[in-house]
Amino acid sequence: MMVNRKKPPLLGIPPSVKITDLAARHGFQPKPEEEKRAMRDKFKLELARESLNVPAPNSRSSLRYDTEVDDAWASLPVTSVHFYERNPRKANNEAYAELKESIRVNGILQPLSVTKRPGENHYILFAGGNTRLQAIRDLWEETGDEKFRETRVIVKKWRGESAVLLAHMAENTQRNDMTFWDKANGTLELKKQLEDENGQSLSFRDFESALKKAGVQVNLQSISAYRFAVERVPDIGPWLSGLSVRNIQPRLNLLLKLANHHDLEEDTFYSQIVTPAAKGIAQDVLAGEAFSADQFQAAVERALSSRLDIEARDMSRMLTAIERFPNMTLEELRKLCKPTPPASSAASAQAPSAILRAGRGETGPETTAHAKAAPQSDISKTRTPTVSVNVTGNNPSAAEQDPSPVEAGASESGSPLPAPENRVVELVQEIVVQAGLGSCYEAAPDMPLGYVMGFPKDGPLDLKEQAQSRQAAWWVLSMASSQFDPDICRAGLDEANVWRGLILEESDAQTLGGLELEIQHNIGVQGEFLAIPWLMNTENPIAGACLSLLSLIREVRP
Repeated sequence: MMVNRKKPPLLGIPPSVKITDLAARHGFQPKPEEEKRAMRDKFKLELARESLNVPAPNSRSSLRYDTEVDDAWASLPVTSVHFYERNPRKANNEAYAELKESIRVNGILQPLSVTKRPGENHYILFAGGNTRLQAIRDLWEETGDEKFRETRVIVKKWRGESAVLLAHMAENTQRNDMTFWDKANGTLELKKQLEDENGQSLSFRDFESALKKAGVQVNLQSISAYRFAVERVPDIGPWLSGLSVRNIQPRLNLLLKLANHHDLEEDTFYSQIVTPAAKGIAQDVLAGEAFSADQFQAAVERALSSRLDIEARDMSRMLTAIERFPNMTLEELRKLCKPTPPASSAASAQAPSAILRAGRGETGPETTAHAKAAPQSDISKTRTPTVSVNVTGNNPSAAEQDPSPVEAGASESGSPLPAPENRVVELVQEIVVQAGLGSCYEAAPDMPLGYVMGFPKDGPLDLKEQAQSRQAAWWVLSMASSQFDPDICRAGLDEANVWRGLILEESDAQTLGGLELEIQHNIGVQGEFLAIPWLMNTENPIAGACLSLLSLIREVRP
């Protein structure tokens, strides 16, 4: 028969007495839960490190105790993994809230990769993962749930600071969540780190190759844009994009060439012209205004214009000349700014009405002697009425007649005009509306057709949609208006008219190509020589109207 004997109490302590109570009686206090958890985490971290570093008992490996096993798996407390302090991505991840919720429900699906610097006891992120680590850390602190206390990681062997920086660049680039400014700073920081580790400078071509081998897709053009942003315009760097830099950099290079012509060195140009303009734009953006690359360029141009004491219009012509003729001298550039020469006494003595009547084939006491000096209009001997074009509508019939004494379809005497002249007016109006040249059209009652084609006020024509059609239509209308004749412009346009000043300067042998440069800058190179296939394109209504106008001009020409 078995006898059930009770075990004697441990150390003679009755079972009713708790060890914690006994310890308290003797002055021992239990450790707080946070301290006990930290000790457990430390112990587990040390255990994980030893298990990673110590080879199997029968292994012949020569691994040392402090050697990291590359690509080994481990489970580490989230508080023992540190963020990479040199992470090139500085901007906050806009998808942080969604990522955090996903980790709360599913955990980290893609394990973090970590590494450890020599001599340090904590791990750092090896290739991205800063947002994931932040999310799981926040969940652990907010909930205290054990499933967020640790995370699975892949341990990478330490390969150097540049390798970690490069891995973060590659990871962030693949995720496409880096701003242009972060890419620029990270790329140049990586180049400096590689040079420090190798003890020698690295060419940008070799640097490009190194980045591509690591999976960072970049080219020399991008690296040049990064350098420009970081070294030249850092004050507006956070708001730059690749597209804005591609617009700003060539323009500033052009302005720098003009500054060099005036003995303004590159460092002075950027420190005294560009940097103050950039700081001003940055202050405006921080105050709530939207960043605009165009406004920044305009601020730089105004500052340079003031510094060089050059009128804005003259500086624009100089820049266009330098862009097209890089070897122009300062003296040649200054010729572009020469004031409009005064009209000759003979020409100024002629009344505009007399020249126009001579252009229409009429004679009078004041025109007989000047008949040869004032060539006839290319359109007709009969004056065509002035037309005011409705530039906002698409329907040519919506155009309103200018309240001129000469109504459409009638001559100055009130008699009906021949049908061809009326059709010329209609075609001019139709082309202006269809080609969207309303900002170029200027009413000029004393010109043969009552208008002159100026330059667009909303940007060059060659940068707009249907550029070829717009440019070609501008050339057809400008040729039809006879505005390339200096004598007709002198008589038919006001002295303040921009085109009049340009065409008269062009006739002055001492002035260098100002009209050509303005056309190059505002209209573009296409269109001056009309392509026959374009004119014969039956599906292009603008080309059809231009062809009709040209045919009609041949019909009414005397």
